[in-house]
Amino acid sequence: MEQQQEAKQKIFFTSDLHFGHENVLLFDNRPFQTIEEMDEELIRRWNAKVGKDDLVYVLGDLIWKSANGEAHKIIKRLNGQIILIKGNHDRFLHNAAAKNALAGVKDYDDIAVTLNDGSKKRCILSHYFIPLYNGRRYGAIHLHGHSHTTEEAKVETEFAKWMNENGYENQIYNVGCMYWNYEPVTLDEILAGQDTKPRA
Repeated sequence: MEQQQEAKQKIFFTSDLHFGHENVLLFDNRPFQTIEEMDEELIRRWNAKVGKDDLVYVLGDLIWKSANGEAHKIIKRLNGQIILIKGNHDRFLHNAAAKNALAGVKDYDDIAVTLNDGSKKRCILSHYFIPLYNGRRYGAIHLHGHSHTTEEAKVETEFAKWMNENGYENQIYNVGCMYWNYEPVTLDEILAGQDTKPRA
C-alpha cells in the first residue's frame, strides 16, 4: 500500500510567492489588486494542482508575514508536504510553529526527480542562480528563484545562454511563481517550457 501511495506522489517546484508582502504587487506587476486577493489566489492555484500527498519544493521567499501566527495558518492551508530551500526573505522561520509546519528546511538540495516517461533527472535546488552548479557537465538541471522579473533575471538568462554557446553546458530554470502562472509546476512542465514569461 505504501508503495502505491509513493508512486502516485507528484513533485512540484515554485519560489518567491511572498505571501503577505504588499510591495511585491508592484515589484512584479502582479495581476492582483490587493495583498489579500493575491494570498487567496496563490492558495487557490496551489491547491488546484497539488494533492495532499504531493511534495512541493519552495525555492525561497515563501512568506513575508511572521507575526500573529499568520505564517503558520498559511502553510496549514497549502496542500502537500513543503520543503523550503531558504531564501533571503524567509523571516517567518523565526516562528517555531510555522517552521514546524514544514516538512523540511534546507539551504540547498541535490535530488533526483522521475519524469513522466520514467527517466530520472538530477536537480540542484537553490534560491539563488548558480551558473557553474554541481553536475551540469553530466546533465543535471539547476532550479532557482530570487531574481523575480528584474534586470538581474535577464542577465542570468543571457549568461546561461552564453555559457551554452561557449561549451559550458547547463540547464538552468527560474521557478519563480511569476513565470509559471503563480502556481507550482512539475519538472515535466518546466522542461516543456509550458510558460516561461512573467504574467502581468
